[in-house]
Amino acid sequence: MKNVKMVSFVLFLALISISCNFLTPKSSDNSNESNSTGNTLKVDFTTPAEPLNVTVQLDELYTVSGPISVNGGSMVLTGADGTLFTLDVPAKALDVDTVITMTAVKNITGAPLGSDAVFAVQLEPSGLFFNEFVTLTVTPAQEIPIEKQIIFAYEGSGQDYHLAIIDPKSREIRIKLLEFSGAGVGSGGDKEWAANLQHQASDSRVRLQNEVAKLLQPERLAQLLGQEANDQISSTLKSYMEKYYDQVIQKEIVAAELDCKYAEKAIQDLIGLERDNELLSLNGVDANGETIPIVDDLPGKIAKLVKIGEECKQGYVVTGVSNEVSFSGEICSLDKPFVLNGTFSNGSETQSFTPSSAASGTVTESGNSGGCEQSGSGSYTITLSEEGTGELQWTIGIHASCPPYSADHTYTFVLPLQPAPDLSCP
Repeated sequence: MKNVKMVSFVLFLALISISCNFLTPKSSDNSNESNSTGNTLKVDFTTPAEPLNVTVQLDELYTVSGPISVNGGSMVLTGADGTLFTLDVPAKALDVDTVITMTAVKNITGAPLGSDAVFAVQLEPSGLFFNEFVTLTVTPAQEIPIEKQIIFAYEGSGQDYHLAIIDPKSREIRIKLLEFSGAGVGSGGDKEWAANLQHQASDSRVRLQNEVAKLLQPERLAQLLGQEANDQISSTLKSYMEKYYDQVIQKEIVAAELDCKYAEKAIQDLIGLERDNELLSLNGVDANGETIPIVDDLPGKIAKLVKIGEECKQGYVVTGVSNEVSFSGEICSLDKPFVLNGTFSNGSETQSFTPSSAASGTVTESGNSGGCEQSGSGSYTITLSEEGTGELQWTIGIHASCPPYSADHTYTFVLPLQPAPDLSCP
């Protein structure tokens, strides 16, 4: 029976690869590389690397439970809204007769899905493994356009949210499962699809980086100890980098095209990949001695992403009172310097902000208070909500000079940021 499970597991990995093909065009051969001992080097795509955990609220009024035998069987649940869930278990999928429970999901929070209803069930016992794929067919009470369907699964009570394996030829929503627990379908537009792709890319990035580290660290040890080097390491590393480009970078590029906020991350990882290739001498060389990079047309891809990122720049208007100072100003871009002007009962001041990123930076002050010159410096942070509004907070130490007297004070200011998409900036 152990061999049967292994065959099913390999088939499961193959279906994952097929599903990725539907999302991202392949630019390289993803076949496994062999090392000098003839063993196959595999990237682990089965263990969560950066899991996305969601909060699942069950509808305990809509649940069904019953035994499924080793000869197979079916189970049907109708949700509160009329959504139909059908679980089909083929013969020999179970080693022993097992009681299975399906419970409707009322709500899921924290998942990259739209605000519309989610149609899902939790399947128990959690972690139950099958020798063959079982099929969960979901017939939503409200039709979801195919282009907006986001079909997902999760483990346990909401751990490791991910896109589900499906029957790609079926118009019906048929989810293929080798293990319980939760699965269903939600809806989403470009932003939700971008978030799902970005999560996939992040998940693959950590796993691939771990495999590279596992390859390089023993090689370093062997060389330092004067042992024989692995003459296959360069080709294996190049294979990993090609996989990295295919399974991380390309997904990030598509995510950026769907939602411009992911453009900066795609640019960073593109540059990082090229630097890694240079460091490890993985780029090829043509007959004329010119470098053949793994990433084709890197400047063109970066230029395209920069343009996408520029279109995403959001302006903000800042107005409000904090610490008895009335502030006003405009922010054309969070990653460019900006100024706020403040007035209070007996003076005025100018706060100049210099970003180190779109979320933080340094601030300086100059002003006059009742005839006293004042100056200071500090740091600031910016937080943004999903709705696009934000908050600017900064703490600054101020030195007031009123000869022959002087004084030092520290203040913290907090102001709201309001989006201003039509802001006229140079």
